[in-house]
Amino acid sequence: MNAFLKRTTHLTLFVGGLLLVVLLRIGWLQVVRGAEYREQASRQQAVSEKFEAHRGEILAHEKDALVPVATTKEGWLMHINPKLIEDPVKLYEDLSRIASTTMPRDEFIERASKSDDPYEIIEHRISPSVKRAIESAKLTGIAFSPERWRFYPAADFASQVIGFVGADGTGQYGLERFYNEDLFGRDGVFVGEKTSSGKLLWFGNASLTPAEHGASLVATLDTGVQTNLESVLKDLQTQYHASSAGGIIMNPKTGRIIAMASVPSFDPNIYSGVEDIAVFKNPLVEDLFEMGSVVKPLTLAAALDAEAVTLKTTYKDTGTRTIDGRTIANFDGKARGVVPIQEILSQSLNIGTVFVMEQLGKDRFRDYMYKFGLSEKTGIDVPGEATGKLNNLDSSRLIEFATASFGQGISMTGVELVRALSSIANGGFLVDPYLIEEVRDEQGSKVEKKRSEPRRVLKEETSKMVTRMLVEVVDLKLANGKGKIPGYSVAAKTGTAQIASKNSRGYSGEFMHTFFGYGPAYDPQFLVFLYIERPQGIRYASESLTQPFRATMKHLFSYFEIIPDRPHELEAKTP
Repeated sequence: MNAFLKRTTHLTLFVGGLLLVVLLRIGWLQVVRGAEYREQASRQQAVSEKFEAHRGEILAHEKDALVPVATTKEGWLMHINPKLIEDPVKLYEDLSRIASTTMPRDEFIERASKSDDPYEIIEHRISPSVKRAIESAKLTGIAFSPERWRFYPAADFASQVIGFVGADGTGQYGLERFYNEDLFGRDGVFVGEKTSSGKLLWFGNASLTPAEHGASLVATLDTGVQTNLESVLKDLQTQYHASSAGGIIMNPKTGRIIAMASVPSFDPNIYSGVEDIAVFKNPLVEDLFEMGSVVKPLTLAAALDAEAVTLKTTYKDTGTRTIDGRTIANFDGKARGVVPIQEILSQSLNIGTVFVMEQLGKDRFRDYMYKFGLSEKTGIDVPGEATGKLNNLDSSRLIEFATASFGQGISMTGVELVRALSSIANGGFLVDPYLIEEVRDEQGSKVEKKRSEPRRVLKEETSKMVTRMLVEVVDLKLANGKGKIPGYSVAAKTGTAQIASKNSRGYSGEFMHTFFGYGPAYDPQFLVFLYIERPQGIRYASESLTQPFRATMKHLFSYFEIIPDRPHELEAKTP
């Protein structure tokens, strides 16, 4: 009995001692180290999880409908865990039987053989159907993660206007860059805790900032017009082996750009494969050109507006003139004798344009060129806009003003020129060109983009006078009258400019061809500007661009069902 009590006592003391040790340990952990361990536990359970915002779409018009020209696709990223792969060669062969991969066989096997590497990317942009097929095969070591990427359904359609989204998710070039903040939206975030199994706890100290998805943009571009313009430009570049070609189609009353394109261009879906990144630029906005004789209507408009000349003014055309030691000439060097100023536009006479500039005077000529906005940004909503250079007009030398009067020695962007020429078409106002008309948030709310007020630069009567002069050019002189479009009045002017030498002063033996026109002339809906740079085998813009312009304008009249303003011409053709 005593032995039993003794053993019981010893056992009780042992258990009690053990319990005391445990209690002391718990007390030590809770009191002395409690704060530290609670912080560690909190760190282990705390979580911050990002909810990615969806990038907004860019939409274009297809007449009365809207279609996406930049959108986001969803799919899967395929990756492997080489630690789980026993036979890389067999895995590649099994995978190849199910779906093709862009990764070469040797590279796949090399990656799959990295036995100490748990993660290797194999293929981006896997479709759901391909993912299901691979998963059904139950191939060991292959896994998928969700993936989004920017997609451009029409490939190189308006690529230099739209731009692209880079690998970091940021817009590059064009609208994608200019409106990146609107399109990107704002990522959401959850801050709180999770259970040991990884589930988020949506109560307690949890906080959620929802993702704000990016807004969508409604562009002014019309797909039918843009596609036709791009086709015209590609044909021109090919036909004349030109280094580049470009064009703008704009409503001269509002500044709404219906189409803008240049070639060469690129496919933004595969921008990383582009060899010359200069193709990403929009030359109509970012490059400066000496535009040649398409500037002459501005010189005539300035002189008529200031009443320095009238429509009845005549001058003696000598064919050539020497000013400040330099000789300038008409395109053919021939004298015309005494002629009315209409012939300055009808025959594109340099000597006559200089005469008109001299009647206006250097100071007033300079003032009008600045009023036309040829040395300021238009504010068009794409990045990288350049500013025209009128530096030569700061000179006191008459020769600088003489050459500027017919579009040489001063340079400007295509969009600056189009805005200036629109003032002749629209009654005398400078309107700002734009490419986005509306922003739509994720709830569908629409916000129209604010436009600056047009500013008057010419009298209304001046614009009418110059329009009549340009209509006569088309009716009687352009391609010997073959530039006309039956049923419609059209105003137009060609330009052939020498290209400045890059390595020395003066000009090279290469040329820039330009052409602008608008119609119907007395209520214009469209102003079309075309250019080709360094065309081969042809001398004058009247020869290279008249028919492309005519075809473009005819397409516009037909596409938008514009009512003829000269119906009698159509009636005369009816049997």
